Amino acid sequence: MKILGYEVPLGMSITGHQPEDVKKFVDAGFTCFEVGIPARLPDPNPKPRIPGVRPPMPSQEEIEKICCRGEEEKLVALKQPLADAIFAQNLRVWSVHLPFGLGWDVAHYCEKERDAVAASLKRVMDLTGGWNPRVFVLHGCLEPVAPEQRPVRIARSIQSIRELDEYAKKFGARIALEDLPRSCLANSTIETRAMMLAAGCGICFDVNHLLGDTHENFLNELATHVITTHLSDYDGIDERHRLPGEGIVPWKMLVTRLQEAGYRGPYLFELRAGENGPYMPDEVLKSFLAAVEKQ
Repeated sequence: MKILGYEVPLGMSITGHQPEDVKKFVDAGFTCFEVGIPARLPDPNPKPRIPGVRPPMPSQEEIEKICCRGEEEKLVALKQPLADAIFAQNLRVWSVHLPFGLGWDVAHYCEKERDAVAASLKRVMDLTGGWNPRVFVLHGCLEPVAPEQRPVRIARSIQSIRELDEYAKKFGARIALEDLPRSCLANSTIETRAMMLAAGCGICFDVNHLLGDTHENFLNELATHVITTHLSDYDGIDERHRLPGEGIVPWKMLVTRLQEAGYRGPYLFELRAGENGPYMPDEVLKSFLAAVEKQ
Protein backbone atom coordinates (compact mmCIF):
# COMPACT_ATOMS: atom_id res chain seq x y z
CA MET A 1 0.00 0.00 0.00
CA LYS A 2 1.40 3.39 -1.01
CA ILE A 3 1.04 6.02 1.72
CA LEU A 4 2.77 9.43 1.63
CA GLY A 5 5.00 8.07 -1.10
CA TYR A 6 6.10 5.11 1.03
CA GLU A 7 5.30 1.49 0.29
CA VAL A 8 3.97 0.20 3.62
CA PRO A 9 2.60 -3.22 4.57
CA LEU A 10 -0.78 -3.24 6.32
CA GLY A 11 -1.61 -5.48 9.26
CA MET A 12 -4.51 -6.29 11.57
CA SER A 13 -4.95 -7.77 15.00
CA ILE A 14 -7.43 -10.41 13.91
CA THR A 15 -8.00 -11.84 17.38
CA GLY A 16 -11.61 -10.70 17.71
CA HIS A 17 -12.62 -11.62 14.17
CA GLN A 18 -13.95 -14.79 12.60
CA PRO A 19 -11.67 -16.96 10.45
CA GLU A 20 -13.64 -16.09 7.32
CA ASP A 21 -12.76 -12.42 7.82
CA VAL A 22 -9.08 -13.09 7.08
CA LYS A 23 -9.69 -13.36 3.32
CA LYS A 24 -11.63 -10.07 3.36
CA PHE A 25 -8.59 -8.32 4.82
CA VAL A 26 -6.24 -10.02 2.36
CA ASP A 27 -8.44 -8.97 -0.55
CA ALA A 28 -8.23 -5.37 0.73
CA GLY A 29 -4.42 -5.46 0.77
CA PHE A 30 -3.63 -6.55 4.34
CA THR A 31 -0.73 -9.02 4.50
CA CYS A 32 0.27 -9.17 8.18
CA PHE A 33 -1.86 -10.50 11.02
CA GLU A 34 -1.56 -10.65 14.78
CA VAL A 35 -3.27 -13.39 16.75
CA GLY A 36 -3.70 -12.86 20.49
CA ILE A 37 -3.79 -15.79 22.87
CA PRO A 38 -6.41 -15.28 25.61
CA ALA A 39 -5.51 -15.41 29.28
CA ARG A 40 -8.68 -17.33 30.22
CA LEU A 41 -11.02 -19.89 28.81
CA PRO A 42 -14.53 -18.60 27.97
CA ASP A 43 -16.68 -17.95 31.03
CA PRO A 44 -19.97 -19.87 30.73
CA ASN A 45 -21.61 -17.33 33.05
CA PRO A 46 -20.01 -13.96 32.31
CA LYS A 47 -20.89 -11.03 34.54
CA PRO A 48 -22.10 -7.86 32.79
CA ARG A 49 -19.54 -5.05 32.73
CA ILE A 50 -20.40 -1.45 33.44
CA PRO A 51 -18.97 0.79 30.67
CA GLY A 52 -16.16 3.00 31.94
CA VAL A 53 -15.94 1.23 35.31
CA ARG A 54 -12.98 -1.04 36.03
CA PRO A 55 -13.83 -4.02 38.24
CA PRO A 56 -12.01 -4.25 41.58
CA MET A 57 -8.76 -6.16 41.70
CA PRO A 58 -9.37 -9.68 43.06
CA SER A 59 -7.22 -11.19 45.77
CA GLN A 60 -4.28 -13.46 44.96
CA GLU A 61 -6.38 -16.42 46.06
CA GLU A 62 -9.16 -15.42 43.64
CA ILE A 63 -6.63 -14.91 40.85
CA GLU A 64 -5.28 -18.42 41.32
CA LYS A 65 -8.81 -19.82 40.97
CA ILE A 66 -9.54 -18.08 37.66
CA CYS A 67 -6.05 -18.22 36.17
CA CYS A 68 -5.71 -20.61 33.22
CA ARG A 69 -2.00 -21.28 33.47
CA GLY A 70 -1.61 -24.98 32.82
CA GLU A 71 -4.35 -24.78 30.17
CA GLU A 72 -2.07 -23.39 27.46
CA GLU A 73 -3.07 -26.01 24.87
CA LYS A 74 -6.74 -25.11 25.26
CA LEU A 75 -6.03 -21.38 25.12
CA VAL A 76 -4.03 -21.69 21.90
CA ALA A 77 -6.60 -24.05 20.39
CA LEU A 78 -9.21 -21.29 20.69
CA LYS A 79 -7.27 -19.25 18.11
CA GLN A 80 -5.95 -22.05 15.91
CA PRO A 81 -8.78 -21.52 13.36
CA LEU A 82 -7.56 -17.94 12.82
CA ALA A 83 -4.00 -19.15 12.22
CA ASP A 84 -5.30 -21.79 9.80
CA ALA A 85 -7.24 -19.13 7.88
CA ILE A 86 -4.07 -17.05 7.58
CA PHE A 87 -2.09 -20.05 6.31
CA ALA A 88 -4.85 -20.73 3.77
CA GLN A 89 -3.98 -17.34 2.23
CA ASN A 90 -0.33 -18.40 1.93
CA LEU A 91 0.66 -15.95 4.66
CA ARG A 92 2.37 -16.34 8.01
CA VAL A 93 1.21 -15.08 11.37
CA TRP A 94 3.22 -11.87 11.74
CA SER A 95 2.88 -11.62 15.53
CA VAL A 96 1.49 -13.51 18.49
CA HIS A 97 0.23 -11.44 21.41
CA LEU A 98 1.15 -13.41 24.51
CA PRO A 99 -1.50 -13.73 27.27
CA PHE A 100 -1.78 -10.89 29.73
CA GLY A 101 -4.04 -10.13 32.65
CA LEU A 102 -4.83 -11.85 35.92
CA GLY A 103 -2.39 -14.63 36.62
CA TRP A 104 -0.01 -13.64 33.82
CA ASP A 105 2.08 -10.87 35.41
CA VAL A 106 5.71 -11.10 34.22
CA ALA A 107 6.60 -8.38 36.74
CA HIS A 108 5.01 -10.02 39.75
CA TYR A 109 6.46 -8.88 43.08
CA CYS A 110 6.78 -12.53 44.14
CA GLU A 111 9.71 -14.21 42.39
CA LYS A 112 8.08 -17.65 42.56
CA GLU A 113 4.97 -16.33 40.81
CA ARG A 114 7.08 -14.57 38.18
CA ASP A 115 8.92 -17.82 37.47
CA ALA A 116 5.62 -19.66 37.01
CA VAL A 117 4.28 -17.02 34.61
CA ALA A 118 7.47 -17.12 32.51
CA ALA A 119 7.24 -20.90 32.29
CA SER A 120 3.62 -20.73 31.09
CA LEU A 121 4.45 -18.09 28.49
CA LYS A 122 7.24 -20.28 27.16
CA ARG A 123 4.70 -23.05 26.77
CA VAL A 124 2.47 -20.70 24.76
CA MET A 125 5.49 -19.85 22.59
CA ASP A 126 6.16 -23.56 22.07
CA LEU A 127 2.56 -24.07 20.93
CA THR A 128 2.53 -21.07 18.56
CA GLY A 129 6.12 -21.19 17.35
CA GLY A 130 4.99 -23.40 14.47
CA TRP A 131 2.95 -20.45 13.21
CA ASN A 132 6.32 -18.92 12.31
CA PRO A 133 5.76 -15.50 13.91
CA ARG A 134 8.43 -12.84 13.71
CA VAL A 135 7.27 -11.16 16.90
CA PHE A 136 5.84 -12.13 20.28
CA VAL A 137 4.15 -9.05 21.78
CA LEU A 138 4.44 -8.81 25.56
CA HIS A 139 2.86 -6.64 28.25
CA GLY A 140 5.59 -5.87 30.77
CA CYS A 141 3.31 -5.97 33.83
CA LEU A 142 -0.18 -6.21 35.24
CA GLU A 143 -1.59 -3.07 36.80
CA PRO A 144 -2.00 -1.44 39.21
CA VAL A 145 1.64 -0.85 40.09
CA ALA A 146 2.11 0.72 43.52
CA PRO A 147 4.84 3.40 43.59
CA GLU A 148 6.75 1.65 46.38
CA GLN A 149 6.83 -1.59 44.37
CA ARG A 150 7.76 -0.03 41.03
CA PRO A 151 11.58 -0.47 41.20
CA VAL A 152 11.32 -4.15 42.11
CA ARG A 153 8.62 -4.83 39.55
CA ILE A 154 10.65 -3.13 36.82
CA ALA A 155 13.54 -5.45 37.70
CA ARG A 156 11.21 -8.48 37.62
CA SER A 157 9.84 -7.38 34.25
CA ILE A 158 13.28 -6.89 32.72
CA GLN A 159 14.28 -10.34 33.95
CA SER A 160 11.23 -11.85 32.27
CA ILE A 161 11.71 -9.96 29.00
CA ARG A 162 15.34 -11.05 28.73
CA GLU A 163 14.42 -14.65 29.45
CA LEU A 164 11.53 -14.72 26.99
CA ASP A 165 13.42 -12.85 24.26
CA GLU A 166 16.19 -15.44 24.44
CA TYR A 167 13.57 -18.18 24.25
CA ALA A 168 11.92 -16.52 21.23
CA LYS A 169 15.15 -16.89 19.25
CA LYS A 170 14.56 -20.63 18.87
CA PHE A 171 11.57 -19.69 16.69
CA GLY A 172 13.41 -16.99 14.76
CA ALA A 173 11.36 -14.36 16.58
CA ARG A 174 11.79 -11.50 19.04
CA ILE A 175 9.96 -10.15 22.04
CA ALA A 176 8.37 -6.72 21.51
CA LEU A 177 7.73 -4.83 24.74
CA GLU A 178 4.48 -2.88 24.43
CA ASP A 179 4.24 0.61 25.88
CA LEU A 180 1.30 0.71 28.29
CA PRO A 181 -0.99 3.33 29.90
CA ARG A 182 -1.89 4.50 33.42
CA SER A 183 0.21 3.03 36.26
CA CYS A 184 1.62 0.20 34.12
CA LEU A 185 5.32 -0.24 33.56
CA ALA A 186 6.62 1.26 30.29
CA ASN A 187 4.02 4.03 30.53
CA SER A 188 6.38 6.76 29.31
CA THR A 189 9.12 7.27 26.78
CA ILE A 190 11.79 7.32 29.48
CA GLU A 191 10.66 4.13 31.21
CA THR A 192 10.00 2.24 27.97
CA ARG A 193 13.46 3.16 26.71
CA ALA A 194 15.14 2.14 29.97
CA MET A 195 13.38 -1.23 30.10
CA MET A 196 13.97 -1.91 26.41
CA LEU A 197 17.69 -1.16 26.66
CA ALA A 198 18.11 -3.20 29.84
CA ALA A 199 16.28 -6.19 28.36
CA GLY A 200 17.70 -5.94 24.84
CA CYS A 201 14.30 -6.38 23.18
CA GLY A 202 12.31 -4.54 20.52
CA ILE A 203 9.24 -2.33 21.00
CA CYS A 204 5.60 -2.68 20.02
CA PHE A 205 4.47 0.94 19.68
CA ASP A 206 0.84 1.15 20.80
CA VAL A 207 0.02 4.68 19.76
CA ASN A 208 -3.13 4.95 21.93
CA HIS A 209 -1.33 4.12 25.17
CA LEU A 210 0.64 7.36 25.55
CA LEU A 211 -0.86 9.34 28.42
CA GLY A 212 1.08 12.37 29.58
CA ASP A 213 3.63 11.99 26.78
CA THR A 214 3.70 12.82 23.07
CA HIS A 215 4.07 10.68 19.99
CA GLU A 216 6.79 12.99 18.72
CA ASN A 217 8.82 12.56 21.89
CA PHE A 218 8.38 8.79 21.83
CA LEU A 219 9.49 8.55 18.20
CA ASN A 220 12.44 10.91 18.75
CA GLU A 221 13.83 8.47 21.29
CA LEU A 222 12.57 5.07 20.17
CA ALA A 223 11.59 4.99 16.48
CA THR A 224 14.63 2.92 15.51
CA HIS A 225 13.69 0.27 18.09
CA VAL A 226 10.06 -0.21 16.97
CA ILE A 227 9.60 -3.66 15.42
CA THR A 228 5.80 -3.74 15.26
CA THR A 229 2.81 -1.50 15.94
CA HIS A 230 -0.66 -1.38 17.45
CA LEU A 231 -2.52 1.42 15.68
CA SER A 232 -5.75 3.06 16.84
CA ASP A 233 -6.95 6.47 17.98
CA TYR A 234 -7.90 7.89 21.38
CA ASP A 235 -8.67 11.04 23.31
CA GLY A 236 -5.44 11.28 25.33
CA ILE A 237 -7.36 10.60 28.55
CA ASP A 238 -7.31 6.81 28.37
CA GLU A 239 -6.85 4.08 25.78
CA ARG A 240 -9.84 3.82 23.42
CA HIS A 241 -8.74 1.75 20.36
CA ARG A 242 -10.89 3.83 18.01
CA LEU A 243 -10.61 4.18 14.25
CA PRO A 244 -7.85 6.50 12.94
CA GLY A 245 -9.05 10.08 12.75
CA GLU A 246 -11.37 9.81 15.74
CA GLY A 247 -8.83 11.17 18.22
CA ILE A 248 -5.55 12.99 18.74
CA VAL A 249 -2.95 10.74 17.07
CA PRO A 250 -0.83 12.76 14.56
CA TRP A 251 -1.01 10.16 11.80
CA LYS A 252 0.98 11.90 9.08
CA MET A 253 3.85 12.67 11.44
CA LEU A 254 3.77 9.14 12.81
CA VAL A 255 4.06 7.45 9.40
CA THR A 256 6.74 9.88 8.22
CA ARG A 257 8.89 9.52 11.32
CA LEU A 258 8.68 5.74 11.40
CA GLN A 259 9.62 5.48 7.72
CA GLU A 260 12.48 7.95 8.08
CA ALA A 261 13.79 5.91 11.01
CA GLY A 262 13.92 2.80 8.83
CA TYR A 263 10.81 1.03 10.09
CA ARG A 264 9.69 -1.54 7.54
CA GLY A 265 7.29 -3.58 9.64
CA PRO A 266 3.52 -3.53 9.23
CA TYR A 267 1.18 -0.72 10.12
CA LEU A 268 -0.86 -3.10 12.22
CA PHE A 269 -4.22 -2.01 13.63
CA GLU A 270 -5.59 -3.06 17.00
CA LEU A 271 -9.18 -1.78 17.18
CA ARG A 272 -12.26 -2.33 19.31
CA ALA A 273 -15.68 -1.84 17.76
CA GLY A 274 -17.68 -2.57 20.88
CA GLU A 275 -21.07 -4.22 20.72
CA ASN A 276 -21.35 -3.65 16.95
CA GLY A 277 -18.67 -6.23 16.29
CA PRO A 278 -15.13 -5.90 14.92
CA TYR A 279 -14.24 -3.36 12.26
CA MET A 280 -13.92 -4.64 8.70
CA PRO A 281 -11.12 -3.83 6.22
CA ASP A 282 -12.78 -1.16 4.08
CA GLU A 283 -13.68 0.91 7.12
CA VAL A 284 -10.21 0.57 8.64
CA LEU A 285 -8.39 1.45 5.44
CA LYS A 286 -10.66 4.36 4.57
CA SER A 287 -10.26 5.86 8.04
CA PHE A 288 -6.48 5.44 8.02
CA LEU A 289 -5.98 7.03 4.62
CA ALA A 290 -8.30 9.93 5.46
CA ALA A 291 -6.55 10.53 8.80
CA VAL A 292 -3.12 10.66 7.17
CA GLU A 293 -4.21 12.90 4.31
CA LYS A 294 -6.10 15.49 6.38
CA GLN A 295 -3.00 16.27 8.45
